[in-house]
Amino acid sequence: MKSSPFSNSELLQIAMKRRLHLAIICVAALALGFTFSGEWFIKPKFKSTAILYPSNLIPYSMETPTEQLLQLFQSADVRTMMVKGFQLDKHYGIDTATKASRTRLNLAYEENVRVRKTEFESVKIEVLDEDPYMASRMVDSLISFVDQKARSLQRAKTKEVVVIYRDQMARKKIQMDSLEAVLRQLRVRYGLLDYSAQSKEATKSYFKMVGGGTPRERMREVDSLLRNLQEKGGELVSTTELLDRVRSDYSSAKAEYDKAISDLKKELTYSNVVTKPFPADTKSYPVRWIIMATFAAAALLLAYIVFILLERRLPAEAESKKEERNVA
Repeated sequence: MKSSPFSNSELLQIAMKRRLHLAIICVAALALGFTFSGEWFIKPKFKSTAILYPSNLIPYSMETPTEQLLQLFQSADVRTMMVKGFQLDKHYGIDTATKASRTRLNLAYEENVRVRKTEFESVKIEVLDEDPYMASRMVDSLISFVDQKARSLQRAKTKEVVVIYRDQMARKKIQMDSLEAVLRQLRVRYGLLDYSAQSKEATKSYFKMVGGGTPRERMREVDSLLRNLQEKGGELVSTTELLDRVRSDYSSAKAEYDKAISDLKKELTYSNVVTKPFPADTKSYPVRWIIMATFAAAALLLAYIVFILLERRLPAEAESKKEERNVA
């Protein structure tokens, strides 16, 4: 015999008929939830929180400074520093000799350490631990370890810049020494110091000599200087100009090198903490009323289904017995 579905009124009648049973089951479930959410079964955990904004970060791609800071918090190196600094394997009771110890440790870490970006472009850190002071120290250390990681990344890039400008300075120094050697030869061998000034003086002396009365030795000096200016004047001018440019390049490279060395020695922090962590005085986990409500809801639902099945079964059994008596 095919059974028909219950109507809403029948379901309500079942609930009213079994209201006493449902009430007893609800109270029992709440009592069980209260018991199993206690410290005997679930260790309470305390939450420590910090909120911070990024600062002093050099962009590497299209990501925002907040996203970059979030990546630093989630990096494997920072996690390793946290595990080693607080011996989290022992703290979480994980045997590192087992095969899946690394996976279990990562899961425990992700369960208790949460870092996320807020809608205000800040980063929020939340750490849960059975010891409120431990949770607060872990938040402080996490911020410090991220500073170390960011500092190491920037110093690695700064060292590359230092090498680049140091090599550039070395090349410019070689060029300057070579050009100065050429100018030294022009001064010593040809007596050329300043093309513009010497040209004017030599020309002026030449015209005076043409007028007569100039000693022969002086005439030879002026004539020699004019020939040297004609033959080596162009080299003097070009070498002087090139030396000026090389000196300017050297000065620019030196300024950048000094700046890079200064940056290399800086001890910067990479976040502005607007909400500092502190040891919590009340537990954050477990939330007892949620556990009790879950117990009660699950027990009531299961009991109600059982009562519905019983109400369906009892009339069927009565009808079956009646048919058997009629046949007899």
